[in-house]
Amino acid sequence: MQARVKVIFTLAVLFVFAGFENAAYSGLIMEQVGYQQGSNDKQKVTIYIQGDKFKQVENGGPFSPAVIFDLNSGDIMFVNDEKKLYIILNRDEYLKYIESVISENKDVSIASRNITLKKTDETAAIAGYSSRKYEIFDNDKLQSEYWVSSDAGFSEELDMKKMSKLMNEVKRISQNVGGSASISDNEYKIFQEIYEDGYPMKTVYHSPDGDKVFVEEIVTVKKQDIPPSEFQPPAGYEKITYQDILKQQ
Repeated sequence: MQARVKVIFTLAVLFVFAGFENAAYSGLIMEQVGYQQGSNDKQKVTIYIQGDKFKQVENGGPFSPAVIFDLNSGDIMFVNDEKKLYIILNRDEYLKYIESVISENKDVSIASRNITLKKTDETAAIAGYSSRKYEIFDNDKLQSEYWVSSDAGFSEELDMKKMSKLMNEVKRISQNVGGSASISDNEYKIFQEIYEDGYPMKTVYHSPDGDKVFVEEIVTVKKQDIPPSEFQPPAGYEKITYQDILKQQ
C-alpha cells in the first residue's frame, strides 16, 4: 500500500515544472528509472509531455499501465492494458480516490514531524542537465534528496501553478488522514519552493529506519513533436466510470 500511495504522490509531483526559455520543439519524451539502491532490478517509466498534457507509462511487463493528466480540463485518465479498460476522473473524483487509498492506512501511528529544507551547493549532471542538490529533513533526519535543474524546466509545456495546487491538495489529504495536518502548511511551502526553482531530475528517498534508499532518476530527455493520439484513450478500450469503481469496493 505504501508503494501505491508513493506512486500517486510521484504522479502529482512530476507535473510541477518551472524556468524554461522559449523553444522550437513541441513536446518532451523522458525516460526514468526507479530502483532500490544496491539492487539491479529497475522499474522503467516513459514520460510524454506536450501542451499541458502529461502521460506516464510504466514499462514493467507485458501490460504497461498508463496515466494521462490534462491540466486544462483537470481530468486524469487511467488506462488498464491488461483488461483493456480506461477511466477518466475529474479533479474532485481523483482527490476522493487518493483519500480513500490513504485512509486504508489511517490506523498507522505517525509521529510528530518537523520538516525542513536545506539547499546545498552540491551539483551534478543528470541526463545532461546541471542539477543542484536539495535535502529535506524530518526532525533533523534526512528524509529525501531532490536534484533540481533549472536548465531542464518545462514551463513551455506545462502550467506549474495548476499542478502545484493539485500536488499540495494531495499532500494535505495525506496529512489530514494521518493525523499530522499541523505541518501541512510548512511542507506545502517547502515543496513549492523546490518546484519553483526547477524540475527534480533525480529524487532519493530514505526509509524511516535508514536501512533502505529508493531512487527515481531521469536518464534521457528528448525534444520532439508528439501526436495528439498519444494522450487519447486507446482504440477499442472500454470506458468505465468512478461509480463502477465504487461498486467494486
